[in-house]
Amino acid sequence: MAEKQKQADKQQAGVKGKKVAILATDGFEQVELTEPRKALDAAGAKTQVVSPKSGKIRGWKFTEWGDEVAVDVPLDQAKADDFDALMLPGGVMNPDQLRMQPSAIRFVRAFFDAGKPVAAICHAPWTIIEAGCAEGREIASWPSLRTDLENAGATWQDREVCIDGNLVTSRKPDDIPAFNREMLALFGNSSEALAQPPRADAGEEAGVALLVRLEAKPGREADVEQLLRSGLSLVREEPDTTAWYGVRLGNSTFGIFDTFTDDSGRRAHLAGRVARSLNDRASELFARAPLIERVDVLACKLP
Repeated sequence: MAEKQKQADKQQAGVKGKKVAILATDGFEQVELTEPRKALDAAGAKTQVVSPKSGKIRGWKFTEWGDEVAVDVPLDQAKADDFDALMLPGGVMNPDQLRMQPSAIRFVRAFFDAGKPVAAICHAPWTIIEAGCAEGREIASWPSLRTDLENAGATWQDREVCIDGNLVTSRKPDDIPAFNREMLALFGNSSEALAQPPRADAGEEAGVALLVRLEAKPGREADVEQLLRSGLSLVREEPDTTAWYGVRLGNSTFGIFDTFTDDSGRRAHLAGRVARSLNDRASELFARAPLIERVDVLACKLP
C-alpha cells in the first residue's frame, strides 16, 4: 500500500507545469468544473477554460443557474498541440451544445488522436461519442448515457471512477473526490508511459489483470456464490483470459481475479458474457456497484 501511495504521489507531482484545457460552454455543472480545476491548480497545473463563447460562461448549480467563469481561450484560437491534457465537465446543456459544434468535436478528437490524457465526468462523454472516440472504451457516466455509449461501442460502467488507458471518467458530482484523484494520477503520467501499453517485466505468463470486489446484499450470499461458480463455464470460452478465480473473502464479500496477456484481452473480457452477467444482476444481488480495478501483473506462477 505504501508503494502504491508513493507511485500515486509521484504521478500527481508530475502534474506540475502541465497545461490543461477545460472545454465548456453555458450550462456546465458548476462543481464539475470548479472542483477539478481547484485540484489541478493546487497540484501546479496551468488550467485554461476553452469555449466557443467569448468573455464568460455561466454554470448550472444543480437546479438553477450558478456562477460565471471567465473564458481564457476562445475555441477558434485553441489548439490541442498547445495543451498536455483535456478536462471535460458535465451538466446536460453544456456537452449537448458542444457536440453540435464541429470545432469542439475536432478539438476533443485531436487529444485522442495524439494519445493525450482526457478526463470526463457526468454527461461529458457525449462529446467523446460525437468525436468517434468511445468505441472499445470502458466509460463511466450519468446513467442516462448508457444506451448512447453502448450504441457507440463503449462498455458503460456504473462506477465512481473508471480508467481506460488515457481516459478517466466518472458518473456524477458525488464522484468528484475519486475523479480528481485519478485525473491527477493520469495527467501526471509521462507521455512515454501513456504511449506504451502495459507489459510485464518478468515471466512469460505475466501481463495485465482485473481485481473485482463484490458485496452481496443481505440474504443473497448463496446467489452470488452460485453466480461466480457458473462464471467459470463462460470464461472458458475466452481464449485471451489466461486465469480466472472466483473467491469468497468474507461472509458477504466476494471477489474475482483474472489475468490476460495484454490489454486487448482484458477489454474483450470486460465486454464479454461474464461482465454482462454481473452487470445484469448487479441491482438484484449486490449491496453496491462492483469495484473493478485494472492492475498489472509483475510476476506469476501458473500450472
